[in-house]
Amino acid sequence: MGTKKLFLLRHAQAASSQTGDDKARNLTPQGKADARALGTEMKRLDLIPDLILCSPAVRTKQTLEGLKDTLDLENVEHPEILYNGSTGDYLYQIQQVSDEYNSILFLAHNPSIYELVILLGGIGNDGVMQRLSEGYQPASLSVVDVKSETWADIQPAVNTLNTIMNPMDYNAPARPTRWM
Repeated sequence: MGTKKLFLLRHAQAASSQTGDDKARNLTPQGKADARALGTEMKRLDLIPDLILCSPAVRTKQTLEGLKDTLDLENVEHPEILYNGSTGDYLYQIQQVSDEYNSILFLAHNPSIYELVILLGGIGNDGVMQRLSEGYQPASLSVVDVKSETWADIQPAVNTLNTIMNPMDYNAPARPTRWM
């Protein structure tokens, strides 16, 4: 059995709701560009998931579409609880995954996705842990090496947080002009 990897992704930058329907919010042009750039970076780094759990919201589905431009992504599920679930709900969803999958891309929303990164990623080098304290902007991706051999046994604070990246890492202009 291979090492379990968890890719925790916050959806890319979304536009404000024009209708009051939060679930129907679209990505901004910058959000779409960031999603495409992230797909290219994930392919370059060989961060390819076996399974994708993606919120059913429009902006998460559009983020996934951007990744599909460069990644051949199969096995996608859209659990309803990923739209507005708590950190505990997110962890429960991961614990239900079959162990035939060694890597999961979990694409969802703040604050729960950021809280899940904090909950699971107890170990990491100082630079990565420092970045974690700086928040989790849209299109941020964390790579977690899971310590347990099964998804059902995943535990808080014992896994290794290897990487945190955001659009300024993989889609920054030559001379950054957008600061958050």
